[in-house]
Amino acid sequence: MIINGLKNAIFSTKTKKSDKNEKIFSHKQKNVYFCKFKNNGKKEKNKIKMEKNTQANQAEQVSFVSKTERFIEKNATALIICVAAVVLIVLGFFAVKFWYLTPRLDKGNEAIFAAEQLLNRGEFQAALDGDENTTGFLTVIDKYGATKAGQRAKYDAGICYLRLEQYDMAKKYLKSYKGKDALTPILAEMCLGDAEIGLGNQQAALKHYNKAAKMDDNYLTAPMALFKAGLVYIDLKDKENAAKCFQSVKDNYPESSLYSEMDRYIAYAENME
Repeated sequence: MIINGLKNAIFSTKTKKSDKNEKIFSHKQKNVYFCKFKNNGKKEKNKIKMEKNTQANQAEQVSFVSKTERFIEKNATALIICVAAVVLIVLGFFAVKFWYLTPRLDKGNEAIFAAEQLLNRGEFQAALDGDENTTGFLTVIDKYGATKAGQRAKYDAGICYLRLEQYDMAKKYLKSYKGKDALTPILAEMCLGDAEIGLGNQQAALKHYNKAAKMDDNYLTAPMALFKAGLVYIDLKDKENAAKCFQSVKDNYPESSLYSEMDRYIAYAENME
């Protein structure tokens, strides 16, 4: 409609110098030149200029719409496929989340609850393996490993193996744990250090403790990681770094339960032979 209107509305004007109040008509081939009553005022010139600008803008709009229409017609199939693909991806995400992961998460949480009760009672092997009434952590990992419950089971299994002094197995599950909360990833890092200590790898343990100390500057985990690092430095006869770790706990974490013991450990480190 816009294109037809423009075709019917195209015209041009031509003015020549003449006396005031003279009306000018002229025809050239098939183009029609409309009469204009010539005045010397600026108002008529502005009107003509506005009309020309309006026609130019309409022509540009028609050109843009025409190009857009041609592009859509030419690429309609590809566009439809792209839009359909995006819709399928979005629908697929929600389908997996609500029809697969959520039910499995609920079942995983139910399964892990009893095993965690065994862990809290210190029955580490039973918590790992389960029995006729309890699903163990290892089974939860096999069935629900991709869920939050499955991830939590990996952390709990690592703790169980650490307490059972099976340090390689503890490392295996603690490394596979990908927690998203603020606390357990730091605790898992410290437990990896504990496992390395159990295997006699002090330098490897130091890397885990120092990393854990920097993961979050809070008064619970940071001073504990620094304290463990200080104990390893003492074992390595590195009194300077040991004293630095203990001094950092004293200076920066007065809220920590370790704070009151730091003077004693600082004095011990400084007087080491």
